[in-house]
Amino acid sequence: MSELTYIKGKDACLEDSIARMQSTLRKMDFEIDEASWLNPVNNVFSLHINDKRCPGLFTNGKGTSRKSTLASALGEYLERLSTNYFFSDYWLSVKKTDQAWLYYPDEKHFTEQTINECLTSELWSFYNSTDELGFNELLSFNDSEDTVKAIPLKNNETQEVVYFPMNLLSNLYASNGLSAGNTALEAQVQGLSEIFERWVKNKILRENLCLPEIPYEVVEAFPAIIEAVEALKAAGIEVSMRDASLGGHFPVINVTLFEQKTGTCFASFGSHPIFEVALERTLTESLQGRHLENLDGFQLPVFDAYAVAEDENIENHFIDSSGLIHANFISQNYDFEFVNWDFSGDTQTQWDKLCDLVVQQETQVFVANYNHCGFEACRIIVPGMSEIYPTEELIDSNQNIGRLLREALIDLPNSQDYSGLVNLIDDLGFSDHQGVASLIGLMPDPGTFWAELKIVELKFWALLADKDYDSAFEAIQDAIYFVNPNSKWLVKYNALKYCLEMMVEDCVDKDATKLLFGDALNDQAWLHIEGDLLFDGQDLGLDIFTNSQRHQALLDIYEQANQVKSAGFALS
Repeated sequence: MSELTYIKGKDACLEDSIARMQSTLRKMDFEIDEASWLNPVNNVFSLHINDKRCPGLFTNGKGTSRKSTLASALGEYLERLSTNYFFSDYWLSVKKTDQAWLYYPDEKHFTEQTINECLTSELWSFYNSTDELGFNELLSFNDSEDTVKAIPLKNNETQEVVYFPMNLLSNLYASNGLSAGNTALEAQVQGLSEIFERWVKNKILRENLCLPEIPYEVVEAFPAIIEAVEALKAAGIEVSMRDASLGGHFPVINVTLFEQKTGTCFASFGSHPIFEVALERTLTESLQGRHLENLDGFQLPVFDAYAVAEDENIENHFIDSSGLIHANFISQNYDFEFVNWDFSGDTQTQWDKLCDLVVQQETQVFVANYNHCGFEACRIIVPGMSEIYPTEELIDSNQNIGRLLREALIDLPNSQDYSGLVNLIDDLGFSDHQGVASLIGLMPDPGTFWAELKIVELKFWALLADKDYDSAFEAIQDAIYFVNPNSKWLVKYNALKYCLEMMVEDCVDKDATKLLFGDALNDQAWLHIEGDLLFDGQDLGLDIFTNSQRHQALLDIYEQANQVKSAGFALS
């Protein structure tokens, strides 16, 4: 009889979970590659997996064994597939189809006249506190249609179904509240636990709180954790494990690692109703994807409480936990007494306890469950608690302003309105260093023009195509500042800069540029300047998307996923 491994917090053995997830992905034609395993110390593993056809679709798993880590990575893969998170940053309507929906068959579409029918009056008040949020801000980034796409979530307390615009979800929540599990309740417990983890962490950082150490006699009840901590100490890394429950109120743990040879540290947080599970997850999270000899993200604590509490720093903590922490955080000036908390019970009890904690914060839990991929997944929204970005970003930094840039680039071969493109870039207020591919929803092939192109470079090429030499000369100087010294584009930009300066100074000498850069690059530079070669001869218009192998692979996977959704929703 084969070994069956059961771990706390899971409603099925690891072997069954892994087999089901692998079978599900194979049936959907995924070729999952276990690309990178790491085991820096005993009982701490991490794994990077991706799809061989489209390596841009990847997830990372963590755990205290190889099996639990593989289950973690596969679960996250199905979570992101089921909830559409894999596709949230990309343009999906490159190919015209007869499909009437973009995300799910049960979504609803709202026009400018019917937009107030989505959400509820209370939610409108929450998301639109400044009365500036309108129809255009809620259009979907993933298509080009003039309708708002909204998906249903159910109020856990009242069972009311509420339609949330997907634009709102992708702009404010990212992956927070997404989870997968052996059962719907298991997924929900994990998703809501992660919301508490990030909400409590944000509260600690913003309020400059100091957490109590977990007594050794409590930790020693978990031999696997003790073994991992001792291995870290032997490698020169000190470990501080702290109770982040804020006095026993929330199921959250903190683990901070200290690399004493550099005087830097790294703080991780984790949450689960079971104390041991929360502690294990936090410890494995702190080393996920890391070699002990390359502990990126470790920083020296600071004494500037304002810098720690800033929105941008809080966002960095969500992205990769690399944000600043305050010196008070690692001190012994505890703001709370240690509490050996316990929110455990069966999965239903855990869920009920977590929801009760949300109600105590005077907000509500909204849930969408998905099982069309043959494995349970969910999306959870808790307004006022689970936002990663402030609601003001729906106005100030909405993802769908990239739609306008995308539409201008697609139309550029026809319009040839290069000055209009420059004016649009200025009007939209992009930063010079922003990558164009991410703004327009492109998954580019690595190393290509569109993979590396930044806004300032796009502006330069448009100015050059418009033969605005003075402005192009200014832009190329700014662009070179952002180019990697090892980039293949640097010498080309230097050649163009030199030739443009000749134009600006009215001292053109093509023989001199030939001596500096050689015949081929010299000839190409002057073709650009004279308008015979535009945008380096790269793809423009719809070809930006259709000629990207990775974007096409992404669309193939999206279409396969939609077939599964159609079949799954038809049965439900």
